[in-house]
Amino acid sequence: MSQSRILNAAEASRRHGALAGTYAAAVMHADPLGDAAVEALHLFHGRWWPMVLKALEEGIEAVPDAPPELAALIASLPPEPKPEEWEKMVRGSAAVARAGDSAALVLQCASLMIDYWSPPAMKPLVMTGGLQLQTIHRLTQTNAWWIELHRPGGLQPKQDGYKTTVHVRLIHAFVRRMIRGSGAWDRAALGEPINQADLFFQVVGFSKLMIDSLQRMGYRFTAEEKEGYFLFWRHTAALLGVEKALLPSVNETDCGRYWDLWMLTNPGPDADGVALARTTIEAVAGVGNPSAAMRRFQLWLLRGATYWLLGREVGQKLQVPWTAAAFLLPMVYMPAVRISELLAKWRGVDRSQAAARAIRKLALGNAALGIVPEGTQVVSAPERLEALAKFKPGVPAS
Repeated sequence: MSQSRILNAAEASRRHGALAGTYAAAVMHADPLGDAAVEALHLFHGRWWPMVLKALEEGIEAVPDAPPELAALIASLPPEPKPEEWEKMVRGSAAVARAGDSAALVLQCASLMIDYWSPPAMKPLVMTGGLQLQTIHRLTQTNAWWIELHRPGGLQPKQDGYKTTVHVRLIHAFVRRMIRGSGAWDRAALGEPINQADLFFQVVGFSKLMIDSLQRMGYRFTAEEKEGYFLFWRHTAALLGVEKALLPSVNETDCGRYWDLWMLTNPGPDADGVALARTTIEAVAGVGNPSAAMRRFQLWLLRGATYWLLGREVGQKLQVPWTAAAFLLPMVYMPAVRISELLAKWRGVDRSQAAARAIRKLALGNAALGIVPEGTQVVSAPERLEALAKFKPGVPAS
């Protein structure tokens, strides 16, 4: 366990018992199968992703030169859910995806923003490139991945959401390889780079924080829809390489406890976290090269939304400038959503149809702005993949 990374350990144990120990231990765990696969795949340079893609689409036997480490990774991927589980997952993901632009706002101002609370969790992002470039890259690519996941059937094998999730897992492993090889990572103080605890908390941000934020906006979910959405993210987490011991905790109760553990045991944001929060909001406000007046309005809105969705303490410690939108948004947003929901119910609009339309609209909006391509190339551009593959670890610092 990383002693210097985990703060308030005694209080965490008092509040959460064994779960606190599981969380602390997970800081020192990475993804052995993913790491072994990229150690073998980097020798193929720019061919590594087409090789993985073919293995996912046609089976490992279709790739005669595939290294055994890739075969082991493919074999370890979670089995297909049972039909009744698929049905729950479809209902749950459709219930969230129908929110469309509202869900995108949650991603931008809450699900991604909260990661900046923890300097150790954000250090890999800081180490792998310039703050502004990497923030924009992470924002746009994560949004695109979310879209692929939430397309109807997107999480089924051979669909782009499924394949892109495996892609994200391998990118994480490549980044770990780069960081370990740099000699600049203090494992005893920071835990593993992109470790299991930090990865799990990202799942919390995409699942519980998303549902809680949308409910705050006025959207309503049945108990079955929420259960289905957590099941959706449990399967996604398994594809991402979250270890089996943590997967049962992808539920509403335990994700809420993990949120408390994260806020209690992680140090508050440092200068890099503050800079990442600022560049994230500025990047979103600048998408599409709006006029100066529109950009000012977007900044006002996004800053207020961050306070609304994450609370005053998080907003203040991330040094996000407070705006009156934090008060005005709840007064306007919730009634508008409730009226829209009532009209949809009165017209008999099926949530799956509404979800498909919302996802299509988000994808078309991204394409019109030239942000990211669709399909399995949403995670990393070819030149970035080549750079990751060609990286050779240096001699670790003594």
